[in-house]
Amino acid sequence: MQGTTVRQKRKSRGRGLRATTGCLICKRRHVKCDEVQPQCGPCAKGQRPCVYAPRGSPYDRASTQIEPKTPRERPMELVRNSIHEPLQVLVDACDQEQPIHQESPGDLQGSSAVSHPADNPVSTTPGLATGRSTYGFVLSPGTDSSVTSRVAPLSWFELLARDAANADDRFLLSPPQQFSRNQVDLGDDPHNSSNLRPRSLRERESFHAAAFPRNPEIEQRLASQTPDDSSIGAEEPLSWSPSQPVSLSGLENHLLHHFVRVSSNWLDFYDPLKHFASVVPRLALQNAGLMRALLALSARHLSLAADDKASARGSVDPNWSVSRAGYTIDRNLAVQYYYESLHFLSKAMQHPYYARSHELIATAILISTYEMIDGSNQDWERHLKGVFWIQRFQDNDGESGGLRSAVWWAWLRQDVWVAMRERRRVFSFWQPKKPLSELSATELATRATYLLAQCVNYASKEEQESSDLPRRLERGSELLFMLQEWSDHLPPEYSPLPTISDIESFPPIWVHPPHYGAALQIHSLARVLVILHRPSSGGLEDYRAAHRLLTLSVSTICGIARAADEKDTAANLVSLHCLFGAGMCVYTPHERLALLDLLDTCQRRVRWPLTSLRKELELEYGRDEYSAIW
Repeated sequence: MQGTTVRQKRKSRGRGLRATTGCLICKRRHVKCDEVQPQCGPCAKGQRPCVYAPRGSPYDRASTQIEPKTPRERPMELVRNSIHEPLQVLVDACDQEQPIHQESPGDLQGSSAVSHPADNPVSTTPGLATGRSTYGFVLSPGTDSSVTSRVAPLSWFELLARDAANADDRFLLSPPQQFSRNQVDLGDDPHNSSNLRPRSLRERESFHAAAFPRNPEIEQRLASQTPDDSSIGAEEPLSWSPSQPVSLSGLENHLLHHFVRVSSNWLDFYDPLKHFASVVPRLALQNAGLMRALLALSARHLSLAADDKASARGSVDPNWSVSRAGYTIDRNLAVQYYYESLHFLSKAMQHPYYARSHELIATAILISTYEMIDGSNQDWERHLKGVFWIQRFQDNDGESGGLRSAVWWAWLRQDVWVAMRERRRVFSFWQPKKPLSELSATELATRATYLLAQCVNYASKEEQESSDLPRRLERGSELLFMLQEWSDHLPPEYSPLPTISDIESFPPIWVHPPHYGAALQIHSLARVLVILHRPSSGGLEDYRAAHRLLTLSVSTICGIARAADEKDTAANLVSLHCLFGAGMCVYTPHERLALLDLLDTCQRRVRWPLTSLRKELELEYGRDEYSAIW
């Protein structure tokens, strides 16, 4: 007879399961604190500052029983204390890390803190697991909430078809068929997919924000369609998956090579497996619509050089062309491939399998990127909405793996930029499940983009309209701690390498590989957005702490941008976004001039957007100086 084990009696939650005290840093990092004062064991091991909350503070575990349940009921002096302390703790942590923006080249090697896995065995970032909005239900500007999300994927295609038809009366598209309800192996059809129904308030807000403007004609056409399984027989070969590879002309071969070697870098910048350079071209060789979208993007990317020359002449001529390898490439060629891609979609969307294919999601993101560089923000945002709905139907997210995750991250980076410019929330409501301690160095770079998305949400008009000031102060502190926790987990690869420079305003900061440096820029921009939009809790000390963090963040963004390789358009594109976003944090004339020069340099290298971001910032600076005078 086997021996029996004696189970120990579980302690009650009031008798030893939770510590009644603990330092603020360990609580924020979800690490068990040994409560040693003045510096606890985990903070001493990680060389982090150790700060304990004063008795009576909402951060003191012992006082939680007498703490009011809602932020509105808390005494304002307690709120101010609890909000001010995290900001100063972050400043102390930045000082501990030996900030990289003011150090000499020889001191740059050890500027990033290295995480210790033993300190954080079950680390989960605060705020990542919350899926609900604390600011109530607010619709984004221009959103028509009467549009049902269940027809959104097909509505997106209808809008694409209308774009093509309006541009060329001879270009005709047949309306898409409704997907077969008898294809049980596909799961839900687009009209009834559970992924297209909101399960929380935040999802409902996101669905409303991503809704297309109401179009009765499209809704009536979609509602009148009935499944016609006979037109899609099992014996019929799928037109979107031919048996023979797509044949390419000499010009198309040149465009394919340009996409693989150059254009795909924008989409593959953070992807070590380079899915857009390796997987997408091979899929395109078996899918004419995807190949047409790839050629359209490649041709439009090449034609940016023509737009740049035309702009230098004083006007942008759409017929202006550029010669590459003996071929004439202009925007008209890109538009032709764009129409051909839409024409293919009109047929492929009749097949139920296509709705869940890699080919569809790859085509959608390439079309979205085409609209990005084509210069129409309104069309671009509509395509971002389309990719959102297709990904919802396919249940893709940042942790799906493979090409689906690669597309998702590429889409999020585009949506974050548009959302920051439009001061709206991002469409995504996904939250990562993997803790920071389990992420690789490359995954930490993509996590920085996710954190930036949360900070863009915090800076949006929707969330700024909140009247719950204590909760907004606390949310700002939560985001700052999330950003600091990300920084605490960085491996040595993120540390700057030595450089020699006599530049005084924003000396270069060289981080290699470049996408690690770009992640540091994104992290700095996220911190800038939170500090600028976080209500002040008052006091000179709080102001100094905020100014210190802003100075560090702007110097990091500008320093890394200055060290970017002129041929690395992907790195310059990230620098362009971050420089523009942090532009309003610079106040002295010589630093503003240095930032504007960096912004102008990055924009010339990327050749995007066609409008000058420098002039836009200069206009904002002029308004700032005018308001200061009056």
